Amino acid sequence: MAFRSFPTTLLPFFTLCIPTLLSALLATVVINGPLPVKAAPPNNTLYIISNAETPSLRLPGLTPVGLTRVQECLPPLLSPLDIGLIIACPFDPDSGLCKQTEATARPTAEYIGLEVDTSCGADEETDDDCVPDLIKEFGRNSTQSVLIVWDINDLDSLFENLDVDDDWEDDDDEEDELSQHHDVLYTVVKRRVTSIVSQGCAGIDGQAPGTFRKRSLTYRGLAQREEAP
Repeated sequence: MAFRSFPTTLLPFFTLCIPTLLSALLATVVINGPLPVKAAPPNNTLYIISNAETPSLRLPGLTPVGLTRVQECLPPLLSPLDIGLIIACPFDPDSGLCKQTEATARPTAEYIGLEVDTSCGADEETDDDCVPDLIKEFGRNSTQSVLIVWDINDLDSLFENLDVDDDWEDDDDEEDELSQHHDVLYTVVKRRVTSIVSQGCAGIDGQAPGTFRKRSLTYRGLAQREEAP
């Protein structure tokens, strides 16, 4: 096979253009900085719950059902999960968010022997990276799980800030339905929701008499529809 020789007349063109292109590329990197690299997902498993049930009309405290949940159900339910950090957003008087998150987290924290970290709020003044940075710092020295207790009306923002894969949000109706249930326990591994289950608190969670469950909470977005008998 015959090979064609490279036209020597093009050598001056490439000699001039290549250094110019390299200089422009270097200038772009210097001015704009290197392209952002997405941080590796944390190795720590995240368990996320909302605040327990609160009274209507914005009355203070937890309802009797909420107190039963946080005092009798959550501590023995969550203590076997090797939790080393508990995060709860503090009450924000401007928005009314996170009014009972710390009260929800405290009994479990005392049961395990941990403090509740309330350094990251749900208010507009708090950096969106506050919770992710807190988890990242904790993960430098520990592979233990992290429990996050957040306001039930601000869970979407929390998941967004955690950069959790939202493939499970395909069904908006189901998303709205689940987001208002105080008994839901989310498990997040490497930014993916791996399970969504009921806390199954005896006497307060479960199927109402005379009804059948249409959706399984085992995995949101992939929930299986059960047919009525």
